[in-house]
Amino acid sequence: MTFINVSLKDIIQSLYGAFRLAKGDKTGLRYFNTTYEDFWKSFYALVLIAPIFCILLVVKYVSNDENISSIRFGSIYIITYIIGWVAFPLVIFHILNFISMGDKFIRYIVTYNWASVLQNFIYLPFAILVEARIFTGFPATIIGLILLSIILAYTWFITKVALETTNIFVSSIVIIDLFLSIFLSSISQGMIFNV
Repeated sequence: MTFINVSLKDIIQSLYGAFRLAKGDKTGLRYFNTTYEDFWKSFYALVLIAPIFCILLVVKYVSNDENISSIRFGSIYIITYIIGWVAFPLVIFHILNFISMGDKFIRYIVTYNWASVLQNFIYLPFAILVEARIFTGFPATIIGLILLSIILAYTWFITKVALETTNIFVSSIVIIDLFLSIFLSSISQGMIFNV
């Protein structure tokens, strides 16, 4: 598979494009290559996020009061993590093909995947602090809502720029993404705690 051959230049260029988009600069889109090969390369983003995600899992497991096997706990969350990276592109692929926008699929997913690195580097450290019970109560809720709002606004913007479509359709895609994440999180929680 060609997506394994991801160079440091590919990563830096793509993350720089994601950073430009995060600043509201539409020209950030120019830093993403949108070939079939680059589509697969963009999934390397999950590898970049994996270390901090694993730290979150360890903290989550250690702070958990339930008597759960570490293998079961880790396996469920890791499988859910991988499914999350596959499920959204599959849903978007069918939606865009259905409305005759399939030609924009690769550009959108490449942009979305690399942008996910910035999103997770913003949110996961906060999630770790919450799981470690360093941030609790009302302040944690407020900060969490602010971070979620920033991430949703960023996702909306990259979707708008990459798909070049109506605000209503862009908002629908963002909502689908959000609810898919909530659904997968609920499934994993149910599998862990309802033994």
